[in-house]
Amino acid sequence: MRGFRDIAADADDLGRAASQANRAARKTYANVPSPSPEFDRIEPSLDDRGPDPDGNYSYDEAMEEAERYAPPAPPMPATRTRIGSDREREPKRARTGAVFPFKSAIAIGVVLILVGAAILWGKSIFSTVQGMFKPSPTIEQKDTSTSSPLTKPKISDRVGQPGASEQPVAPVAQRVVLYDEDPSDPKGKQYVGSVVWRTEPIKASGNQPADIAVRADIEIPDRKFKMTMSFRRNTDSSLPASHTAELTFILPPDFSGGGVSNVPGILMKSNEQARGTPLAGLAVKVTDGFFLVGLSNVDADRSRNIQLLKERSWFDVPLVYTNQRRAIIAIEKGEPGERAFNDAFKAWGE
Repeated sequence: MRGFRDIAADADDLGRAASQANRAARKTYANVPSPSPEFDRIEPSLDDRGPDPDGNYSYDEAMEEAERYAPPAPPMPATRTRIGSDREREPKRARTGAVFPFKSAIAIGVVLILVGAAILWGKSIFSTVQGMFKPSPTIEQKDTSTSSPLTKPKISDRVGQPGASEQPVAPVAQRVVLYDEDPSDPKGKQYVGSVVWRTEPIKASGNQPADIAVRADIEIPDRKFKMTMSFRRNTDSSLPASHTAELTFILPPDFSGGGVSNVPGILMKSNEQARGTPLAGLAVKVTDGFFLVGLSNVDADRSRNIQLLKERSWFDVPLVYTNQRRAIIAIEKGEPGERAFNDAFKAWGE
């Protein structure tokens, strides 16, 4: 009987060893990736077949499962209680059932690594790691409605900077009307055009210093009529004039009037329909299509001419064509013309 018990105890030890080897083999099998994913979906894992996959499936447990369905065995003699091997082997089963705390060890290792990194690289790494576990703060957008020094508009009236009135203005065309005499119509014919005013520099030549002039470029599209008028201060002492006006006409070869043969003078008026007041001066024909008007240098005439040029807003230039028909061209100064004359008179000291 004792020999039988010894054999049963040895078989129990062998069963536990076989069970451990079987569990290790099943875990190794589960950790090896399958070359066929479809197979993993069809065949269940070996670890899913038991009630507790992580527990140790021993030989004793197998026996207990078999005894649940086996018929009750006859009672054994009392002498069987002599065997103390079961009580002595309980610690062995406890030792084999213990699981090493891998998760705790990993957590402790991570903490040690972080502490070492904080010691080596300072607070920057520690603050970075600490920020990983903090909720990201809400970013508030700054109010961009308040102007910053970079977005402040430039002040044009600062000391040393030109004011708004001194800024250059883009040329803007003003109104021009050509009135042609027509024997069949007492009111004549009207043709509307445009004029662009500007100031232009005059280069020094010979004994003449550099200066500034006021230029008007006139165009009547319906008549293919072009004309330029340039006012400048007279710096030639041999010419008895305070200012001169140069008139140049550019006409097509088939112009109905034949050309401009005479320019009696220049008149100033306050509006398009008003009667003009002539500037005191003398107009002469220099060449075909080019006329020179010299304004009187007499003090009274000079003052009166400057006043008319500054205050009146329209020019009237009477014309006589080659076929002896008359015409008048009305030219608006407008704001660009006023600005050009003001700049010129300021440069001339008048």
